[in-house]
Amino acid sequence: MDEARVMEIWNPVQGSSGSGYLVGDDVVLTAHHVVDGVPMHGGVEVRQLDSKGHTDWLAAELVWLPETAASEVLPDADGALLWITAPDWRPPMTPPVRFGRIVGRSRVPCLGLGFPDAVARPDQARDTMPIRGHVDPLHGMKSQMTMVHIDVGIVPSRSGWRGSSGTGLLCGPHLIAVVTTEMGFAPGVLKAVPVSRLAELPQFEETLRAHGVHFVTEDIDGAAPDPDDELIYAPIAMPPLSLLHRLNKLRVPVAGGTLIILALLALTPPAAGITWPIGSTLSGILAGWGIDRLRGPQSAGPGREAAVRTLSEAIRGEVARRRRQLLGNDSKAINITFITVSQGGRDADTAWPRGDFDGIARYLDVLRPKRLVITGRPGSGKTLLAYEVVHRVLARKHYDGPVPVPVGLSEWDPSTMFTDWFTSRFAREYLDGAQPKARDLLASGRIMPVLDGLDEMDPPDSRRPRAIAALAQLNRFAGPLVLTCRSEEYVELSRADQRLLDCATVRIEEVEAVDGRRFMDERARNRARLAELKDDLFAPGTVTRTVLSSPWMLTLASSASQTEAGAERLRSFIGVSSAGRQEQEELRAALLAELIPSMCEPDPADRRRSYQPQAVTQWLRMLTAGLRGGHAVPAGASSVVSSRDLAIHTLWPIAGPRSARYAAAAITIVCWLPALLSLAACFQHNQALPLPGAVLLALLTPALLLSAWNARAPYVQPRRILFQRLRSRRGWSRIALGVTLGGVLMLPLTPLFGPGFALAAGAGFAVIFGLGLALSVRADIDRRHLVAVATPSALAVTAVTGFLAGRLGDFIGLTAGCGAGAIGLAMGVPAGLRAARRNDGGDPDPDPPGVRTPLSPLRNDAMAGVVSGVVVVALTLYGTLCVEWLRVPLPLAVFTALACGVAAGPGFVAVTSRQYLGLISVTRGKLPWRLAAFLRWCHERGLLRSAGTVYQVRHDELLEWLRR
Repeated sequence: MDEARVMEIWNPVQGSSGSGYLVGDDVVLTAHHVVDGVPMHGGVEVRQLDSKGHTDWLAAELVWLPETAASEVLPDADGALLWITAPDWRPPMTPPVRFGRIVGRSRVPCLGLGFPDAVARPDQARDTMPIRGHVDPLHGMKSQMTMVHIDVGIVPSRSGWRGSSGTGLLCGPHLIAVVTTEMGFAPGVLKAVPVSRLAELPQFEETLRAHGVHFVTEDIDGAAPDPDDELIYAPIAMPPLSLLHRLNKLRVPVAGGTLIILALLALTPPAAGITWPIGSTLSGILAGWGIDRLRGPQSAGPGREAAVRTLSEAIRGEVARRRRQLLGNDSKAINITFITVSQGGRDADTAWPRGDFDGIARYLDVLRPKRLVITGRPGSGKTLLAYEVVHRVLARKHYDGPVPVPVGLSEWDPSTMFTDWFTSRFAREYLDGAQPKARDLLASGRIMPVLDGLDEMDPPDSRRPRAIAALAQLNRFAGPLVLTCRSEEYVELSRADQRLLDCATVRIEEVEAVDGRRFMDERARNRARLAELKDDLFAPGTVTRTVLSSPWMLTLASSASQTEAGAERLRSFIGVSSAGRQEQEELRAALLAELIPSMCEPDPADRRRSYQPQAVTQWLRMLTAGLRGGHAVPAGASSVVSSRDLAIHTLWPIAGPRSARYAAAAITIVCWLPALLSLAACFQHNQALPLPGAVLLALLTPALLLSAWNARAPYVQPRRILFQRLRSRRGWSRIALGVTLGGVLMLPLTPLFGPGFALAAGAGFAVIFGLGLALSVRADIDRRHLVAVATPSALAVTAVTGFLAGRLGDFIGLTAGCGAGAIGLAMGVPAGLRAARRNDGGDPDPDPPGVRTPLSPLRNDAMAGVVSGVVVVALTLYGTLCVEWLRVPLPLAVFTALACGVAAGPGFVAVTSRQYLGLISVTRGKLPWRLAAFLRWCHERGLLRSAGTVYQVRHDELLEWLRR
């Protein structure tokens, strides 16, 4: 109980006093007979409880009484509302009051604090006396009143209770009733009118809301409130580590690795050649990596409980980040109410009729079964409420229920079983790819899927086949579940008997004026400026009241009010009637125009350079100019389909149909030229020009042409290397396939060029083709077509190389084999993917562990290029230092090796990176040079949201405004 909310009331007409409870900033709830004789809007006096007696009587007026007709229905409706009008009144800084109603048949402990006659002092001042007891729901059921049994403390005589009328009765944090009289049949039994019964009377709720009281009643089932239900901390947004801090973390691993390298180099045996320095360097790198891993935080253990703890921590941090983005880079959320909507059958048994964002965790606690559908109109806060479920459940002191796991539904293909897709998804995002552990947690009831965006699974103008198929699978899933969907779409599905069964369905209401004012007040950085705005913004019948009934628009208004210019823009709309649609559109456009400037304000926690609002608006308009409704481009599509998704590897159409693609082809040639020139210099140094050097350079020409051709393709599959595949059966089977094909290639090469050349070529092919296929190629590939195309391509490369330069030794065979493996992948993989798509594809392609981001395709593609380049650098360095006919001085050898690494990595493998660089080069001055960093900044500030590996504009209204 908040003692600061306990009020004493003086009735000047009767010359009597009573008790009350402050239910809002300036609204007092009391009993009707306490203010007998006072007319409506008549004056009374109130004062706040103060243990030192320093409070003064303050003026108040009567603003609500039960009507006579309503009182006949509920004769004991003994309640009244007072409004404190004193100008010097300062409300206490305490949490808002929560209201409750008793359900069930169990006793409920209760507490009240009033000013009865029993503790009146000689100077007629009244002291306080608590009411400690319990409410028995089985007592007084017909009268619909609350009966309080005093079982702790002193029980005065019946007349001694006078003055305690109007005492607020609380069960834990919930105000449940107002004490009225003492029952005469036994001492210590008080009658109280439930708040939920007063809410049935005309104008009670309306009066509360008109005076700033958030009114939602929650069910109390007889169990004492759990103190562990309280939130213990809020997530803290930590700034990224500085470069100096990151370097400090690497001091020990780098020092250890360097010592290993120096020690091994000191032990170099005679005539060791280049292999010993290379091995020493790799050993030092491996040692430094091992030291860094050992110094990092270790897992809590392999058990199920340890997995639950690890999962909870990972989800808590990720949801805190996403929640802050949805709140406009802030932590204050609006407390919106929602109502439970009956579906006419197969509803949850114990759903409350109403609830709000602050009480969503308690609402979910009482659901049986624990399945919930959240609906609302666009911008109503469905996704935010889903994240509030996760945030408030996991922020409890002790929670042993199912862990809520948020996942977007837009990427799910319902032809895949829900349990397979969901466990694969959250295993790779939160459990380092441990899918068996994920399946065990889901099967044991430790996981509650929180699925966002049922309405986003299908295009708007369709029969929603994917959503219907998804609901059919979710109805077969018997576990706890939370699902979000727009109201109109869900109503359409329900009319066709396509809905989630055995669940509670809630619809988010419009923002009440009281909630809007409190939200803006909580987020205000200058309350003096806001004080001139917030009351007028929510005046009935105005355009501001109509537009700000949406949480999305209210968030924009809150951000705009933080600056003087934004506040002045809002003032220009105050008092404007809401009758015209044009005024509403103008206000929406004005709020959207203030969004980007508010997001561009410098952030002390962000060390990066801030962007100018005009530049951000221009860049976002260019990025979104070609977007339309739809879905992301499927992997392997032959053309780019217009959609509302911003995928980093499909942004090239911004520059036109050809510019970025042909710029990528030019970048490919630039990557290859240093390698060709340095190799020519090596051949010239060894007097190998024109023959056989010219022949060897000519053999590289097909790889250059193939790379340039791939770079100008309208859609490219981002490359990636998944070392986790080496732990899977599929990975090793693909390596075995590469080794088998390498052995097959040896058979025709042996009689033609000798066993040395054949063995080296087969080994090179097996390594490049097998590891490349295992680590970087999609899972849904047709092996038969892959082998049918890759094998002849590889045989042609090695045969031509053998005929033209086989006499130069086994190193040429090894190089030819590696090239044949790369060409075989480049030729065979597209053929295998096309064949798989003709047969509706295969298994879904697994993604790397860790939470995916929209920049993952670009990052993975660049990493694949780096790894491939390192392999070629090592191979070239060996050839230019150890092969007799190719040996050159060390500086030229190093330059040649690096140039060949650039040609093979960025110039051959990392085709997505080249297209990204092509886009940047042809849009210079129109888009930022660091486009990926800009998109990441927009995501962190809440202008964009992430959906798997794509960005999306935060809201449809913002997208339409950018297009206009």
